Amino acid sequence: MFFRRSRRARLASALTSLWVLGAPAVAGAAGEKDAEAMKLHNQAMDDDYLSVEFDKAEKKLKDALKKCDKGACSKPVVGKLHIALGTVYGGGNKLQQAKAEFVLALQADPKAALIDALTTTELAQAFKEAQKEAQAAGKASRDGGGKATKAAAGDVPHTPVAEQAVNTPVPVYVEIPEEIDASKATVRYKPFGSPKWKSLEMRRIEGGFGVEIPCEDVTTTGELRYFVILRDEAGDPVGTAGSMQAPHRVPIKNEIDQEPSLPGQEPPRRCAAKEDCPPGLPGCPDADGKRGDNAWGSACEATEECQSGLACVNGTCEQGSDEGGGASKGKGNRNVVGVSGQLDLLLVRGTDYVCSGSDAAYACFYPGGDGRQFYGEPADLEGTNGVKGGLSLAGWRVMLSYDRQLFSDLSLLLGVRVGFAFGGSPSSKNAPNPWTDEAGNDLQNPHLQALSFLPLHAELRATYFLLGDRIVEKGGFRPYAFASPIGLAQVNASVPVDVCDRRTEEGDPLRTSSSNRCPANTRYVENLDAYQITGRNFSALGAGVVYGITQNFGVSAEMKVMLMWPTLGLVLAPTVSPVFAF
Repeated sequence: MFFRRSRRARLASALTSLWVLGAPAVAGAAGEKDAEAMKLHNQAMDDDYLSVEFDKAEKKLKDALKKCDKGACSKPVVGKLHIALGTVYGGGNKLQQAKAEFVLALQADPKAALIDALTTTELAQAFKEAQKEAQAAGKASRDGGGKATKAAAGDVPHTPVAEQAVNTPVPVYVEIPEEIDASKATVRYKPFGSPKWKSLEMRRIEGGFGVEIPCEDVTTTGELRYFVILRDEAGDPVGTAGSMQAPHRVPIKNEIDQEPSLPGQEPPRRCAAKEDCPPGLPGCPDADGKRGDNAWGSACEATEECQSGLACVNGTCEQGSDEGGGASKGKGNRNVVGVSGQLDLLLVRGTDYVCSGSDAAYACFYPGGDGRQFYGEPADLEGTNGVKGGLSLAGWRVMLSYDRQLFSDLSLLLGVRVGFAFGGSPSSKNAPNPWTDEAGNDLQNPHLQALSFLPLHAELRATYFLLGDRIVEKGGFRPYAFASPIGLAQVNASVPVDVCDRRTEEGDPLRTSSSNRCPANTRYVENLDAYQITGRNFSALGAGVVYGITQNFGVSAEMKVMLMWPTLGLVLAPTVSPVFAF
């Protein structure tokens, strides 16, 4: 404890001395925001850094640099801020980022120097390497004494984006002239502060090739350099845009005026800084810290195969799209269309007197399918004119569906289904005749002519995917639950029934016995189709699962329970659907 206090006191004294000694120089060529920037500098280094709160110190220094944008601070102050930020990175063992800050410090103020009281062997080595890089950059920019930076070489016209923000992919698009037969394109790039060039394969976009240099190579302010090599089918070079000696350059800044993008695409979204990157967030490492090598535009099956900053969307490494987080639930697949085939299984209600006309939920038809409805007077005889309950196949229907995910970070979809039903009950071809008594007087027939079956189907649906972060994912199962608060449909199913009818089909009393199966003065009518009539509205609940065959095509299977109303009925409806998500 004693050592820690004495070290803090010594560091505070050294920093205070540096500020006092440096004040005249700063005041001599003060910038508009010098005082505000140095106030943040002192708070970061005197308070946060000495308290080992590197994240707070880093934030204050970055805020100070933002104040210095567009020449608002003098060059010595900008140099001090970059030296301080590099020192903070060094304290967190981020030596590559520390070196990059030292390069920026030396470019702003060639007289910038390390803080003696805070210098370590590692920081001194990083500063030495930064001096060499800054000197080399200065020499390349002069080209023999005062000349402007050498223009990018190459035989393919190309204009790089004007600027890009840190931790944001850099779009690179090269339009191919008609006279060049290019089948492939590769971008070679060098992140600021990196000693090595890297490569990415580009993909076809409109009339050229495009790619996005990933977040992991745009983590600090500075200058990104790149050039593009075009090749034919045989792999032979047919053109270049820029070269290693004279590359294209993109300034990387903390803040930019306009967000660049590839043709026809949204600007790439900013990725989380690595130190703030939770496992599983697109652009962040997984829990084991590993990410794949697939670049933007490469084929993939899972996000883990893509480079940091990218997510696997529709089978391709793309920028993550959760409107701020990338591969969210439904990563890119927020629309789903499908064609459904559904069986209708009606739970028939067991009851008596189904063909007597006294139960509006039943209508009886003669067998044969000619649409003749039964309007007779069945005798009250055990074993006739009644049905037992159970499931009965009512028909089937075909539907088109469309669902849309409402929120990118919530797997809740709203959709509609429209279709056509096959089966149901026949249309009644004959109206009821009045009944007559023994004297020939008319009596009221209790039967009503059955309404025609409604073959149309329409419903609103809300669906929630329970597991996973995509609606469709290759080789994966995605369970879901759904509810249909209101729908338009009808489900009518039949069961066979026998009656002993007291009347002729004309409604007259039967005066002779026609069968020994029935009492006198009745006729035996066998295998009438007693249809239970339901609907024409319904509400439904159900659950299902989608199996992904590809990243955006799969098959869903579900079970739906439909409550028909106002004429009540309960329907079980298994459904199978090919679905396409986009």
